[in-house]
Amino acid sequence: MPLLVLLALLVLCAVGWSLQAIYQQREIAFRHQAEWELQAINQLQTKSVAEWRERRWSDAMALSDDAAYAQAVARWLAQPTDAQAAPVLNRLRILQERARYSAVHLVDLQGRLRLSPSDGAQGASLPAPDLQALQRAIAQAQATPVEPRRDAFFAFPFFGMVAPLYDGVEPVGAVWLVSDVRATLYPLLHDWPTPSKTAESALVLRSGDAVEFLSPVRQRGEDLLPLRLPLRQRDNPAVQAANGERGVLYGRDHRGAEVLAVISTVADSPWLVISKVDVDEAFGDVRTREWLSLSLPIVLALLLAGLVAAYWQWNAWRRERALKTNLERHMRWLENGQRAATIGYFAYEPGRQEFLMSRMASQIFGMSPDRTMTLRQWVQLLEPDERPQVLATHQQAMQQRTPLHTQYRIRRAKDQQLRWIQVWGEYETDAGHDDIARMTGTVQDITARKQTEQELAHYRAALEAQVRLDPLTQVANRRALDEAVAREWHRSLRSGAALSLLMIDVDHFKAYNDQYGHLAGDRCLQQVAQALAESAGREGELVARYGGEEFAVLLPECDAPQAQALAERMLKAVRALDIEHSAAQGRGHVTISIGAACIHPAHAAAATASNRPSATEAAQTLFEQADVALYAAKKAGRDRAVACAAA
Repeated sequence: MPLLVLLALLVLCAVGWSLQAIYQQREIAFRHQAEWELQAINQLQTKSVAEWRERRWSDAMALSDDAAYAQAVARWLAQPTDAQAAPVLNRLRILQERARYSAVHLVDLQGRLRLSPSDGAQGASLPAPDLQALQRAIAQAQATPVEPRRDAFFAFPFFGMVAPLYDGVEPVGAVWLVSDVRATLYPLLHDWPTPSKTAESALVLRSGDAVEFLSPVRQRGEDLLPLRLPLRQRDNPAVQAANGERGVLYGRDHRGAEVLAVISTVADSPWLVISKVDVDEAFGDVRTREWLSLSLPIVLALLLAGLVAAYWQWNAWRRERALKTNLERHMRWLENGQRAATIGYFAYEPGRQEFLMSRMASQIFGMSPDRTMTLRQWVQLLEPDERPQVLATHQQAMQQRTPLHTQYRIRRAKDQQLRWIQVWGEYETDAGHDDIARMTGTVQDITARKQTEQELAHYRAALEAQVRLDPLTQVANRRALDEAVAREWHRSLRSGAALSLLMIDVDHFKAYNDQYGHLAGDRCLQQVAQALAESAGREGELVARYGGEEFAVLLPECDAPQAQALAERMLKAVRALDIEHSAAQGRGHVTISIGAACIHPAHAAAATASNRPSATEAAQTLFEQADVALYAAKKAGRDRAVACAAA
């Protein structure tokens, strides 16, 4: 009998140890699953918040970089008429309506609100934090954000962005962009893919010796003052985030409840996104279930030892079935998250030449929801002119066993729409074989992002063109001239052709300004510039304003006689303008003096230490010789063209 009791105790201990080990494994697996789900949700929300902030930053930087808009603002500030205000207000109105800003105000350098499409608070001054942001933005010449807060200025919590405006190098004011965070930012954090009583995400920011919650906390309500936590509460996830902790961690929130939290940093901002859920909610059910499954077999083993094995198998099957149900639910959650991000997943079987796809992947390719697509169908969806390159990229990745990351266009099957997609893929091999068993990966529709990138590229190109244009005379400026000289010199080195330059000065222009005023002087320069541009009609010839009343004309593939001939035509063209100039010495109309210089690659190489003079050396030679010739023309009595000896 004692031996039987001892044997029974050993059996019970073995059963208990086995069940305890199984419980621990299940608990660890479930914990990792819950952590992974919370981390995936946090990453999606962090990405959405970062994109929201980036869009407002991009809007502000586009305003700051828009020289034409800044000039329109400067003109209105100088002459505040309705005609001058129309283009300024139109841009503000478009920005407010299309970008969903709650308010858009033009402010002056003192922080007073001057113009707004709504005309709600004209003449008022910016709140103190936004006024400080205005001062920083002007000093640093870049857009400056003001973090979300409540202020008596608006009846809602808002996020501000101050975009400084410059007319040349002089600041003229700024645009204050205001977003109602309740309507645009908070929903990005409140949307949760799964039902939960305690799960939520919050936006936090370290502020001095405390952590401030920029978004409302569910248990406190939205109308209360922002939640602030002192840094001494070291077990709080928000405080841990402010102290540099990232990723998955456990702690206690402001209620003192134990929580599972995931912390991520919002790119290019001081913001942190904290997603959390109560530990009791996340693990309470599984703990109860597992403890019951642990104790029940022990009790049954004491009562009926012969049925322990059968009961254990039945209980294991029951738990496996519950885990499968949970897995199916989690897969639905994952699919909902992929749908929100327009991302689907797929698996390609080379042996069967068939794709197994998620519902979202089938929708991206425009296929039926049966979640399969043959290799032939996929090839037919590719754009014909890009098809060889896409196939070569996939073939190279398969041969080299490297991850696949590519972007290409398809014609969606159901409606033949042209769409951009991005594909990430990994290749798997069978154990003991080198052949590729399958490829798994994700596919994302990035058509909207590509369209946005193209629009930004066109906008940048337009801005680049404005940067190289003189705003007064509408001919090229000094920067464009320097770039053209370097470019044409390299071309001359290849072709062996000569390169010429005309330096032009308006005679007695200071006296003209003193006699007729600066506005008349500006009109005079505009007429002279137009006459010079009309005279230089050959392809590649560039007329530029060199500075003040000086102009320069770059003449590619032009020798000294041709340059002299063009200079004579320009003298006649300016005389033909017949602009009155009673202050000119010996003449009654505006004239110009021209210095011509010509440089030839072969002659320049012989005159320098190297066989190929640099673009800087060539430009210096051209400008120096043209200046010498211009000085000679002035000394000889003006209203003439003098050529320097060819180099």
